Amino acid sequence: MRPIPFTATILAVIIILGCGTLLAQEAMTDTIRVRKPNPTGALLRSALVPGWGQYYNKKYIKASVFAVGEWYLIYGIASDWRTSSRHEKNFKAATDISIKAAEFNEFEKYRDRRNVKMWIMTAAIFYSMWDAYVDAQLADFEETDKAYEVFLAPARGDGLMVGVNFSFR
Repeated sequence: MRPIPFTATILAVIIILGCGTLLAQEAMTDTIRVRKPNPTGALLRSALVPGWGQYYNKKYIKASVFAVGEWYLIYGIASDWRTSSRHEKNFKAATDISIKAAEFNEFEKYRDRRNVKMWIMTAAIFYSMWDAYVDAQLADFEETDKAYEVFLAPARGDGLMVGVNFSFR
């Protein structure tokens, strides 16, 4: 048997390695790179704008629920604040004792409602921040065994159909 020349051996190795690299690059282009959201970024977004952290995590329904709920609370706080300020001003300007008592009672009622809404708003913001952080942290978690699924689909005509699938094992 004749010995294989050194240049032929090197040429064969280069061809084999080159084909292997091309195949590896081809396999790499087949895989889709999924962006994992940054948990801290989701938390800060959720703290700044209602629902933004959930939207960043691609949880659009949850984002709209948080946004609508928090904006409703913001509107309620502002409205109760204006009303309580108006009753406080009327209380300070009143000279009749019965009007003064009625205005003070209204002032206290709206002030207390405003304070309760502010506490609820604080809890909602912290819950929204925690939820956005956990969703971002678990973004690449493979969920294979679902006990139930909820889905939305357009219904016939002008409607929306909500469906729930349960699986029992």
